[in-house]
Amino acid sequence: MLPQSAKSFALQLLFSAVMISPVFGEEQAVSKSVLSSFSVSPDRFPDSPESGERLNVFQVKQSVKLDGIDTNSSVVKLWVSIPRDSKNQRLLTLNVDSSPANWKIIQDEQNRGDFLFVQVENPDSESIEVVVSFSLTRAPEFTSIDLNAVGELTPALKSLLAEHLVKDAPHMEVTAEFQKVADEICGAETNIAIQAQALLQHVAATVDHYSYSKDPKMPTCGIGDSKICVNQGGGCCTDVNSYFISLARAREIPARLNMGYRLQEKNLNQSVDPGYRCWVEYYVPNYGWISADIVEADTPTGVGSERWMTGLTSRRLFLNMGREYDFGSDVSSGKINHMSIGYAEVDGVPVRLLPLGPLQPQLTRTVFYTESETE
Repeated sequence: MLPQSAKSFALQLLFSAVMISPVFGEEQAVSKSVLSSFSVSPDRFPDSPESGERLNVFQVKQSVKLDGIDTNSSVVKLWVSIPRDSKNQRLLTLNVDSSPANWKIIQDEQNRGDFLFVQVENPDSESIEVVVSFSLTRAPEFTSIDLNAVGELTPALKSLLAEHLVKDAPHMEVTAEFQKVADEICGAETNIAIQAQALLQHVAATVDHYSYSKDPKMPTCGIGDSKICVNQGGGCCTDVNSYFISLARAREIPARLNMGYRLQEKNLNQSVDPGYRCWVEYYVPNYGWISADIVEADTPTGVGSERWMTGLTSRRLFLNMGREYDFGSDVSSGKINHMSIGYAEVDGVPVRLLPLGPLQPQLTRTVFYTESETE
């Protein structure tokens, strides 16, 4: 724990002279610490921004389409990610508007999301589409943390949160190099909130999201891997957030990935591909799970990094949590990396979920939404 005299510099203290470069073994001198962009009062992270944010009610029509089906195939299985309740989201209504066959709503083995499952026998078309309509409320999220109130991660909490501390999770491994980076950033600091903010700022400062990268040759989106992210200097949001999770777990900070998409104001009353957006949650004793969006925090324009390091705006639709989804024997290929849109198999063979050379993903999503604000 920091001495009281240092608390006013709680977010400006760690390694003010050196920031670890994402290229392992190198150091780069900087004039400010990883945390120096924060301006805070003693003992406290920034208070909730006075942005006029309100609870939003969204009415959404989501269409997921699977293309490239061989009409000589026997069985097509499709799992579509649909929203569920979360701490800042309440699902009000859900309706299946159209489906190519009988459907059912299921959960994965760990119950980390809801999915609409469809099985089509002897398909007579090269594409199928599932359309769902739903309404939900989404509240803005921002956590003001009193550093003196942050607790310790007790053995009981470590046991309870064990799956979020795993150091050999696929694509989010804690390697010896990641351990070194995390330890050099955080040093002897024991306050989990301060450590998490230091690591978040390090990731934002040292790797780029592809859409804001200075290098136009940077790959767009891949599988979401922390080592790949560091080696190429960035990637998509799953890459960037995986890197944070590796560093956080290196310091025994529980961390996990959430998946969803944004309902951006520019897309109101339009049918668009919203892409997907993942974000992290890290666990702070006495506060619980705290959301952070490193990509938004590092965006050249927007509401600023402070807003995104301990919360989200209401324009974030939550779908599911975690990675390595297990649907048991229904899936031929084993566990699924993530469920940003969904997953599909044709005669037991996974469909293409990512671009492959000139080939586009076979599974795509479009969204049309309207909204209203509550008083």
